[in-house]
Amino acid sequence: MNSELLILAISLVLIVVGVLLWQKGNHLLATGKKAKAIVFKNNYNAGVGQGGGAYYPVVRFLTDKQEWITQELSVGYSPAIEEGTELDVVYDPDDPTTVEINSSFQLEVLPRLLFVLGVCGLLLGFLEILEITQFVGD
Repeated sequence: MNSELLILAISLVLIVVGVLLWQKGNHLLATGKKAKAIVFKNNYNAGVGQGGGAYYPVVRFLTDKQEWITQELSVGYSPAIEEGTELDVVYDPDDPTTVEINSSFQLEVLPRLLFVLGVCGLLLGFLEILEITQFVGD
C-alpha cells in the first residue's frame, strides 16, 4: 500500500506543477513581451537535478520601457548555459521579473507533459489501490 500512496503523491505533485507551469506559459504567450537577453551568470543549486545539481541562468535584458532587468530563471540546466550566451526571452510587462526562455517546449509542451504524466500516475495509483492491476509490488 505504501508504494501506491507514493505514486499518488508524486502524481499529484506532477499535476500541480504542470497546471502552474501551463498557466504561467499561457499567460506569457498571451500577454508577454519578447526581448533578447544575455546570460549574465549561473547560480548552482546542489539540491536538484539528476547529477546532483543544476545551474540556473541569471539573465539581463532591456524591457520595452527601457528598464534593465536582471533575473534568475526558474528552470535550471545541466550543464550550465555559457555566460554571455544570447537568449530569446518572454517577460510579463506588468512584472518584468517574471521571465522565461521563449521556448515552445518549455512554455507549452513540458507543462502538458507533466500534467498528463501526473494523470496517468494517478490512474495507475487508484487501479493499484483497487487491486485491478498488479504493476507495483509490495
